[in-house]
Parts: sequence; C-alpha cells; structure tokens
Amino acid sequence: MNNKHDASSESALENLPDSANETTFLSTRTWWPEKTLEWIAGVLLIILTLFVTVTVIMRFTGNGVLGAVEISALSMVIITALVVPAATASDDNFKVEIVDMFNRQRLVYAAALLGAVVQLVVSLFLAFSSLELLIYDWNTKTTMAGELSLPRYLLSLIIFVAFAVLLHATIVFLFKLIKAGKTDSSTDIANREGA
Repeated sequence: MNNKHDASSESALENLPDSANETTFLSTRTWWPEKTLEWIAGVLLIILTLFVTVTVIMRFTGNGVLGAVEISALSMVIITALVVPAATASDDNFKVEIVDMFNRQRLVYAAALLGAVVQLVVSLFLAFSSLELLIYDWNTKTTMAGELSLPRYLLSLIIFVAFAVLLHATIVFLFKLIKAGKTDSSTDIANREGA
C-alpha cells in the first residue's frame, strides 16, 4: 500500500513545473485572453523601462518631462492589473496545500473545490466593482490627479478588462477541476470494482 502512495507522490513531483514562473500550459487556446494581457503587460514594461531611463537622463541634464511621474505610476498599475489573470491561471494559486497532509484524495479535492468557488466569488466581486467604477468614471468624466489630467475611465477600462479576464481564468479552472473530479471518481470506482 505504501508503494502505491510513493508512486503517486513521485509522479506528482515529476509533474511540478521546473520554475515558479513556468506558464507553458497556458499556451492552449483556452487561455488566450490571459496570455494576451500578459504579453501586453510585457511590452508595456519594456516601454516603461525605456521611458524611465530617458526621463532620468533628461532630469540629470536639467530638463523635465511633463507628466513623467504620472505616466510611470499609471503604467505600474496597468502592468500589475494586466499580469494578474495570467499569474492566477499559471501559478495554480487555487490549490490548497494545507489539507495535503491528510493525504485523502476526496478531502484534498473538496478543499480545492471550495478554494475555487471562493476565488470565483472574489473574481465576480472584483469584475462587478470595476465595471461599476468604469460606468461611474465614464458618466462623471473624472480626471486623474497630475499634470496631464488624463480621464480616469481609461484606467478603469483597463482594470475592468483585467478583472473580467481574471473571472474567465477562475471559471475555466473551476470547470477543469470539476471535470477532473468526475474523471477521478469514475476511475476510483473502477479500481475498487477491479480489486
């Protein structure tokens, strides 16, 4: 019996990603919204790096760039919001590690399912709240503080899209978890009948 658990532990360890940031399984079509936002954030990060470098050099020479601080701060918020869905999908943060110590597959599955449902509720709340903020900002035409007085609805729109894609990642994960649970349950039943 211990050999059975040892073999499953070994196979589980072999299936772990090589690095904490490995996102190779996100290459399927299911995850294209998350990957697209992640790529946009990467391009924006490169642009921000070049922009900050230029503004530092200009500041050193005695010149300034209008709205440099505002654009940099805004870019960091946008980059963070755009990366959240892909990080959520690839990092497997839905997994509940605490109950793994009980080594009962049904208990671990139930805890993972509960975690995914909680994540779904939180994602729904974030998406709905960001949509309300977007509608409010659009109706009031509020501007952000700073030299440029940019319309705040631009930022609200980006944050809403990011949270909507986060909701997509959560729903896809929940369906995959439920499907995997049904497959595991039928396999367990077949194994018991064959034994």
